[in-house]
Parts: sequence; structure tokens; C-alpha cells
Amino acid sequence: MEQLEHVHKILFEALKTVKNLCEKHGIQYNLDGGTLLGAVRHKDFIPWDDDADITMKREEYDKFVAVAHELPAPYKFVRPGEYGGYFFDFVPRILNMDEPLREETPEDTAQNNYQNRVAVDIFVLEDAPSSQLATKLSILRQQILYGYGMAHRYPTTVREHSFIDKMKIGVLKTVGRTMSLETIIKKHQKASTKHRGKPGEYLFSSNPIMKEVHILFNREDYESSVMLPLGDELFSCPVGWDRVLKGFYGDYMTPPKEEDRRPMHI
Repeated sequence: MEQLEHVHKILFEALKTVKNLCEKHGIQYNLDGGTLLGAVRHKDFIPWDDDADITMKREEYDKFVAVAHELPAPYKFVRPGEYGGYFFDFVPRILNMDEPLREETPEDTAQNNYQNRVAVDIFVLEDAPSSQLATKLSILRQQILYGYGMAHRYPTTVREHSFIDKMKIGVLKTVGRTMSLETIIKKHQKASTKHRGKPGEYLFSSNPIMKEVHILFNREDYESSVMLPLGDELFSCPVGWDRVLKGFYGDYMTPPKEEDRRPMHI
């Protein structure tokens, strides 16, 4: 419990730093995932959560990339492809380089310790195509590219997947080994922005884990923001936060079973 309280304190300071940078440059961000749920259900971090999530539309994310160098020490902005040549995922992160999550392992060392730091994850919202078929094909493409990336995981990295997903990943990894990680990341970038400027009714996040790529978001839920409390600070949240959270969690106000209330990274 003491370790989680410390992590929450570090995450809170990181979120305030990101908020200040975004407000300075007029960049729209929103709390996302478990961090948004924490703001709504707990008015703070979820007690057992150990990371923070924000989301930005693609055009806002591009603005953030251009000014990320202004983040003060000990914060570091890290993008996919910078994990020592290994694939971690497609999520860019703001890391506190002074705050490891655990004792360093050989895997951590090989990946520049970037996955072993208290982090704010950035999920990027993209324009989904207007047709249902094109949307399904776009999502399938994202899942395939994630599978390709898995071919470049650190050898002993362990992830939980269903039996069917393991079979799919095995096939995709075979193909992924025929191309470099840099090529896969470029293909992912191209696929993610394919429908940019052709806005349909929905948005999708282009860089979550494979099983969450299919989630679509109503564009109107992100047309503006509202300020909600997380601890003693107000943070920007999507105006349609209720529908967003229902899409993620269903009955989001009911906490999970006691045995499922555990941190993911510590």
C-alpha cells in the first residue's frame, strides 16, 4: 500500500506537468482509461492502479511531440522504437526517470529501463472511416501490425493472451520476423492516419494493446472537454465521459471483485 501511495504521488505530479505543458501550448488532452475512471468513481486514482492514461486526437498529439522537449527533468518522452530495438507496444509515454517500478532485470536493462519507470501513457485518437466495412478493415490492419511487432519482443517477455490469440500471434510473429521493427512502426503510423481528414461518426485509438483496438468512440464525446477532479487538481476529461467509460467498462461504478484489485506493473 505504501508503494502504491508513492506511485500515485509521482503520477499526480507527472499529470500536472503534462497538463501545464498542454495548457501552455493550447494542446487538448483528456484523462483516459483507468485514470478517467478514477476521476469519476474515486475523485482520485483507482486505489490499486499504478500508471496513468491520457488521450489526444492525432493533431493534438503531433503538437505535443513538437514541444515534448520542454518537459523538465526527470521527465522523458519516449516513443515506440526507442526500447533498445525491442517492441514493447505502440504507446508513447512520459516517464519519470528517477522512479523505477521494481528492481532492475536484464529485460529492463536491454530496453533502456523505459518500461521500468512510473509512466503516463498517451493513447492517440484517429479518424475512423465513414463506412462500417472500412472501419472493420482498418481495425484488423491495426491488430495485424501489433502481431508483427510481437516478433520483436524481448525473448523472455511474458504477456497474458487467450489460446486463440496465442495462435493468431504465432502466425503474425512469423511474418513480423521478415521485416525490421522500424518498418513495422512506419507501417503502423501510415495505417493509423490513413483516414485523417475524412472524419466519420467515430474515432478509434490506434495504439492500445491488440484486444482493445476494436473499441470505437463517438466523435461528439471528444468535441469538447470538462474539468473533473483527480485529488486536489482539476484535469481535462472528454465531455462524453459517461459513454466513454461505459464503452470501456460497462457498469463502471461497480468496482471489480476483491481478487482482481491488483496493480499491473509493480
